[in-house]
Amino acid sequence: MSFCVDLVSEDSFYENITLGVTKLLESDPRICNVSVERRSPCDRVALSTWEQRHSAVLPEDLRNFYASSDGFQLTWHYKYSADEILPVGSIRVNSLNELCLSPALKDLLDFSMTRQNSGPRPVLNTKSKVFELDSCRTIGKVCLIHTGGSWSVWLATREGAWGWLADSFTLYFRMALVHLGLPGWQAIFANLPLIPWAEQLFLLLAPHLLDKIDQENNTIVVGSETGLNHIDPNIFKTSARHHKTTRQANQ
Repeated sequence: MSFCVDLVSEDSFYENITLGVTKLLESDPRICNVSVERRSPCDRVALSTWEQRHSAVLPEDLRNFYASSDGFQLTWHYKYSADEILPVGSIRVNSLNELCLSPALKDLLDFSMTRQNSGPRPVLNTKSKVFELDSCRTIGKVCLIHTGGSWSVWLATREGAWGWLADSFTLYFRMALVHLGLPGWQAIFANLPLIPWAEQLFLLLAPHLLDKIDQENNTIVVGSETGLNHIDPNIFKTSARHHKTTRQANQ
């Protein structure tokens, strides 16, 4: 019997990119069924094929992310009572194949162009690229947009409004972790009201996030210790990451 153990094990990889959020959630007696879906990395051929198909070069941090894991899904449930446990929290990054201009997203973009609103919105033209990074459940779509030579992450709402979320995938992923995947957290940065039951969850689990957000810079200010919580883009530079495996030699 031979063993192949890489420098970065699967467990260590997911623990690193979630910055210990899973352990934080598991430590709360009101939360259960915390789960992180394990996914295989995308190889170079798949990444190059995607870039050729869409005539776009992925931002380096997102490309490194996909080279380590083909998307991401963290979910958790909330114990409303002893007999009622409901799925609540979710942090999702679409798989590479799902990173596209879906028909639903195209319809949403077309609808947004017909709406008049005074809020921020991306400057889109015929050379712009828009991809669905996550379907934001009840409020819209999280979009990865390339326009004017740069990438950014936006929320396109069902009402046709826009909300700027981050100027990089790394920052967006950090924001999702800090907000624990609470439902509709992206709405805070689009100046939209939270769904009433979602606001109740914020007040119960993370009340500090409701009054410590710098709307102008989309910066989360949550005290000196949490403020140091950050994602180093280098943690995604593990394209050689493999699962910790045990191989049985041929008998």
